Amino acid sequence: VFLFMKNIIINSICFLFCCSNAMAQNELDALRYSQTQLYGNARSAGYGNANGAIGADFGGLSYNPAGIGLYRKSEFVFSPSLKINATKGVFQNNTTTTTNTKFNVNTFGLVFISKSAENKTYSSWESTGFAIGYNRINDFNINYAYSGANNSSTGSSYFSNGANNTNTVDGYSPQYLGYQSYLVNKNSAGQYLSVVTPGMPLTQTKEYTQSGNMNEVVLSFGGNYNNVLMLGATIGIPSINYNAIRIFTERDASGNTNNDFESFTYKEKLNTSGTGINLKLGSIVKVNDQIRLGLAYHTGSSFAMNDLYAVTLQTHTENLKIKYNDLTGPITTIQPDKDNNFNYTLITPNKFIASAAYFINKNGFVSIDIENVNYTNMRFKYSSEFASYQTAVNNKIAMAYKNSQNYRLGAEWRIENKMFRAGLNLVGNPNKTSEKAFSSIKYALGFGIRFDQIYLDAAYVLTKNFSQEQPYTIDGINAPIASINNSMSSLIFSICTKF
Repeated sequence: VFLFMKNIIINSICFLFCCSNAMAQNELDALRYSQTQLYGNARSAGYGNANGAIGADFGGLSYNPAGIGLYRKSEFVFSPSLKINATKGVFQNNTTTTTNTKFNVNTFGLVFISKSAENKTYSSWESTGFAIGYNRINDFNINYAYSGANNSSTGSSYFSNGANNTNTVDGYSPQYLGYQSYLVNKNSAGQYLSVVTPGMPLTQTKEYTQSGNMNEVVLSFGGNYNNVLMLGATIGIPSINYNAIRIFTERDASGNTNNDFESFTYKEKLNTSGTGINLKLGSIVKVNDQIRLGLAYHTGSSFAMNDLYAVTLQTHTENLKIKYNDLTGPITTIQPDKDNNFNYTLITPNKFIASAAYFINKNGFVSIDIENVNYTNMRFKYSSEFASYQTAVNNKIAMAYKNSQNYRLGAEWRIENKMFRAGLNLVGNPNKTSEKAFSSIKYALGFGIRFDQIYLDAAYVLTKNFSQEQPYTIDGINAPIASINNSMSSLIFSICTKF
């Protein structure tokens, strides 16, 4: 009888407040889709994609579209890559290593150049150009895990606190899942308490699998005015494909098989898709034969987004269910009948890019890009019924992030028809509270060879990413911190045909 009443009460509340957990977006989601990095073709990747003042590179059209004015011929470019990820998760002095490999296409595009006639009586335009194709601007493929002992807090508090602190219960809420799975139960005083007792020795494990990417279709046009001023514009149509599976497991490490708790596993699955639009404007000035200066402005992207969210909670509560006349066994699995589907809008921040390049005769160059991004301008937009949540999450973005600078440095040296390249990227840390100046560092080496109409290039890029997280975030509970150190090796190849 008690079990029947337990189900009917929760399900009634669920019906009345079915929209309480419709939104799952937070400041981390906004950052994920705003912190873009061009992966580019092998040529530009070899010198760190510091091509804001170099030009004549398809990948650069996603940075400074004025580079189209420096093309001398039309071209077709195709650039595949192979990425190898190695990630170390450190938690409670225990290290877990994971690896994964992924094949991608970084760049695919066509550039059409129309040169002015030799006798330019009526125009000072040396050439005009149009380009179409796509660049990969983000990569989400990464796996990591960490595991360790903890007796100072429990992830089950996420479910019990949810029940005690809110009157809203739906099929996705932690209180619904915890209560129906017997992880959380109501005592005689009306409090919802976890079956995990304070101080119990626990083994906590988190596994995270992430896949997907962001690609940008580019439609670029521009020209070369008197071989001094290059102007260009790119209409960008970025798309998002993001998939994540997060699994948190907590196990009793006491060895006691009669304390009503063996383990629980909480699984979240998120599939996000989106399509946006933005505008990029750029200019490059040839100061003289040695010096070029570039300036570009990117509007933020406006994305129409869709989230498909699913959760599952499985518990092993030993003999507890027998006390409630439930003889279905110690394992309980709770999963909502259907996935949570939600549509919304995301606005990413605008960008300013200043660039400079110094050419050493026709033997090579050194270049630098400085990119400024104000991450406080990220924001979500929801329908009017979720206005209060929209205000709350956007305020949290403003409090969590800051204005940040990214630096790209590169060099190329030519010996006959062979090119040798090197580059360095420093990605500024957007988090206000972080002590690290840079959230990511990228090192690059490249090589290219030129034939009459065909260019072949290869590059190796090593990216180091550093982050920290807690396995669970619960008000009033100080969960231990895990460190995530990621090393990503990319092999990039390109073939370019001039025509």
